[in-house]
Amino acid sequence: MPKALMRVGRGVERLVGSDVHPGEWHLVLLCFANLFLLLTAYYILKVIREPLILLGGGAVSRSYARGMQAGLLFLVVPAYSALANRVEPARLVKWIFGVFVICLSLFFVLGNAGVPVGFAFFVWLGIFSTLSIAQFWSLANDIMTESEGKRLFPIIAAGGTIGGILGAQIAARAIEWLHPYQLMLMAAALLAGCMLLTHKSHRTGLGHRERIPDGPMPERDERGGFTLLLTDRYLLLIGLSVLFLNFVNTTGDFILAEMVNAKAQQLAVSARRHFIGAFYGDFQTWVSTLTAFIQIVVVGRVFKKVGVGGALLFMPLIAVTGYGASAVLPLLTIVATVKVVENSTDYSLQNTIQQALFLPTSRDAKYKAKSAIDTFSVRLGDLVSTGLVFLGTQLHLSTLGFSVANVVAGLGWISLAMHLRRRQIAFTAARVPAYRAVPAAAHAG
Repeated sequence: MPKALMRVGRGVERLVGSDVHPGEWHLVLLCFANLFLLLTAYYILKVIREPLILLGGGAVSRSYARGMQAGLLFLVVPAYSALANRVEPARLVKWIFGVFVICLSLFFVLGNAGVPVGFAFFVWLGIFSTLSIAQFWSLANDIMTESEGKRLFPIIAAGGTIGGILGAQIAARAIEWLHPYQLMLMAAALLAGCMLLTHKSHRTGLGHRERIPDGPMPERDERGGFTLLLTDRYLLLIGLSVLFLNFVNTTGDFILAEMVNAKAQQLAVSARRHFIGAFYGDFQTWVSTLTAFIQIVVVGRVFKKVGVGGALLFMPLIAVTGYGASAVLPLLTIVATVKVVENSTDYSLQNTIQQALFLPTSRDAKYKAKSAIDTFSVRLGDLVSTGLVFLGTQLHLSTLGFSVANVVAGLGWISLAMHLRRRQIAFTAARVPAYRAVPAAAHAG
């Protein structure tokens, strides 16, 4: 690497608090760019889904759409596990990206034909976001060793946070002169780029190092993702933690969406779509900006200071504190601020934690169990939240009631996080590595 680039690289390492060894930068940059494009596309779609769903059915319809995602994933996860047993994982990841590109093209055609796609698009986007991001991190877990992942994941994840900022801003500004359906095609083009980078990342990962077994390599586990999840206590604790996370987050989304929609209804009909799109565009920009700061400046240092297990307590403590404040002061400004802090910590620190938790697991767990957790456990949390919304709307619960429910869930989440922390520390300490990495210098010449 040229000296100028080496100085830039060292500056980035110091800023992030990470440590990139010689020969690793090519793979890091490929993964960084891949996640950057993926999150840019996702945030464009995440912003445009709001006017499509809120103006088509309101906040309650939005919550029900999240519940439907869980039902569909109950079918998707076993199908994915069956494919993962038969198809080389990196190829499967590329296929998934290709299917999503086709789906976006179909939404564009149907939407322009006058078909109301808001509800279906919201359901699809929830499946896309969980499955595509899960597969990116499954591949990253697979081509890196445990020690490499702990060093490099914080800097790779920064690519996603920067992409999130760009995607939110593109959608917030372009929605004034482009229809949401046209922005879908822009996102589809970005996902096509992800397919190419996934291919290059996998080839680079295989060529970068050779994994030499310390003993007989374990046989492939033919069990599906759900079975692996339910028969391993460590994986089950991760799944339950993700469920709590998404129950709290989705309930908070409903509180915010209800307040935004109520304010929009006070405006002229012609101004409502612009208000909702602009609000969520600016909201996502604030989230992405704070996410980038936490990801770049905080995450690597937290990992070094308290480790992956110790960092598990940050999110539930934020949830209890934030929704406690929302219960006391149920104002749009307060709720939006709580959601900015919650989402940005989730997308940076918590997201990196959840990826690092899988580093010491088997290859089958990295793909199949991780997909089950990152899709079904996520949407099951949404489904439980949907049940709360249904019950709450029947009982005419106010913001106070939903906020108190999140505080109670947050307290249970703290207890679960403490159990997972102990299990993660014990699991990592007792684990005997199945392979060791040959230094990059060994491949020179």
